[in-house]
Amino acid sequence: PLWHYAELQQKRSRFSDSRQAIRHFDDGELTDLAVLFLLSWCGNQLRRGNTVVKALIAKGRGFTQAEKLELIETLAAFCETILPFYKSLQNNGQIAVFTTPFYHPILPLLLDLHAAKASDSRIALPNKWSDFTLDADRHVADAVTWYEEAFGTKPIGFWPAEGAVSAPALALLNKHGVQFACTDEDVLFKNLPAPHNRIDLYKRYVFHTDHGPMRLLFRDKALSDLIGFNYSAMDPQAAADDFLARLKAIHDEAEFDTLVPVFLDGENAWEFYENNAFEFFNALYERLEKADWCKTVTIPDAHELNHVPKIELSSLQPGSWIYGSLATWMGHSEKNRAWELLAATHETAKKHADGLDAKTQAEITKELMIAEGSDWFWWYGDDHYTPLAGEFDEIFRSHLRRVYHLLKIPSPAALDEPIKQVEAAADHIPQSSPISPNIDGHRSSYFEWLGAGRLDLSRAFSAMDSSGALFKTLLYGTDGRHFYFQLTGDIDALSCGGYELQVTLEGSHKQHHRLRLTPALGKEGHKSEGLQAALGECLEIALDAPLEEPGDRLEVAFLLYKQETLIQRIPLYNTLTLKMPEFDALWYI
Repeated sequence: PLWHYAELQQKRSRFSDSRQAIRHFDDGELTDLAVLFLLSWCGNQLRRGNTVVKALIAKGRGFTQAEKLELIETLAAFCETILPFYKSLQNNGQIAVFTTPFYHPILPLLLDLHAAKASDSRIALPNKWSDFTLDADRHVADAVTWYEEAFGTKPIGFWPAEGAVSAPALALLNKHGVQFACTDEDVLFKNLPAPHNRIDLYKRYVFHTDHGPMRLLFRDKALSDLIGFNYSAMDPQAAADDFLARLKAIHDEAEFDTLVPVFLDGENAWEFYENNAFEFFNALYERLEKADWCKTVTIPDAHELNHVPKIELSSLQPGSWIYGSLATWMGHSEKNRAWELLAATHETAKKHADGLDAKTQAEITKELMIAEGSDWFWWYGDDHYTPLAGEFDEIFRSHLRRVYHLLKIPSPAALDEPIKQVEAAADHIPQSSPISPNIDGHRSSYFEWLGAGRLDLSRAFSAMDSSGALFKTLLYGTDGRHFYFQLTGDIDALSCGGYELQVTLEGSHKQHHRLRLTPALGKEGHKSEGLQAALGECLEIALDAPLEEPGDRLEVAFLLYKQETLIQRIPLYNTLTLKMPEFDALWYI
């Protein structure tokens, strides 16, 4: 509904950087941007029921400073109602609210450096370490305290950050009264004796710690990711039907009553759905209510279902919901460098803590616990990309410098040196793992293109001619059978403007393809000898991969034409070299 936001974004896209763009936006447009940004994050509860939000959406543009301030006050007041609302639902037994260790740390790593190796033997460990066990305890204790203040009772369940679990991490949670925890199916399957069956996922699990039993649930990755990544591109009714059909298939296959756990990032999916998934939720819940062969339960209630088989786990290898490993947060040289600087700062703080007043000690502890959060390490390395990686790096190191400032000693020069190699990562990130995406023109799943190589195409253009870059990014990769490409950019213009894309491959095996970018390419897709393509929210292409020998390679280039005029060349100045990487397939089961 925010049509003017799209207009302003289109205007902004004509400039390569914000410093140049800002000179072309007047005060009224900047005020509109501020208001529209806030409105874009208002969910259906506000859009349907709040008079201020409804009026501003209806107005569309030309907002005043007074209206902006009124909106900010309205949203602040609304935020105060959210936790009391969840509290009332929990008190009524409709939901169960879990929490997470306070600064979102990977608890298994804080408790034992070697948990990374235990999750995957090939992970390289940092050269310097510190004892973070007391901090791990504080992360859990602070979360319990905050939860109790908000809900009037202690939490009985935790979602460990990133689903990262280990035997010591579960014992720590259990020590603080936590009885339930959840993680991913990959963690379960690496802990079950072979042979095991997928249907084993739908049982109750208990792991006994020194402090008592910890009841565990392991999510169905496929069902969870369908909601998180796929159903947003489908008709809501069809998506709900598909989900129920998959549940029914599980129900019919099993010879016992099943418990099907579905967990996903609750903040990530809904912005990709039409109307923030309002229609999808209604359709899904309506079908679940009517189905006489299944019912929804909270996680504590689920473990009281005595007719669902219960399995006692005798051991638990560490892992997370990313490949069942901890490699996302340790192992790469950048990730390990961040841990080494954190460990050195942690050790320095312990040595100089004596004699400091309680307030200063508390501030130091807070800075260190913030730096122990998982997301800093997520953005280091080459497995995830963001143009803000340099800013994340600087903020991470600023927390460590703050510790030295509080200790009143100079911070080491190493904390002034960037960890993240931003420029190398921003232009071109090479492929790091095999990919096998569906060629449907949609970002069906976050994991489809995880590990793909990435080219930032817009960075090659100057400010003067960046508007000619209709394609902005290129993802690429292979699974050994095909090479895959995803091109993103101004897809609406490309699909209705008479454009053609030439795909040229030179080298060991030459190929030339010409692809018309039309609406039909989105509805029907395209298949021809050696090539498959689909156009939707992005352009996705699969090419046969004829490379067999280690020395085989292809040079690929994409040329975008309009009425035989070359509009854009990808890459701009050269070709992209494709070769068959050497991957260890066991890593990517």
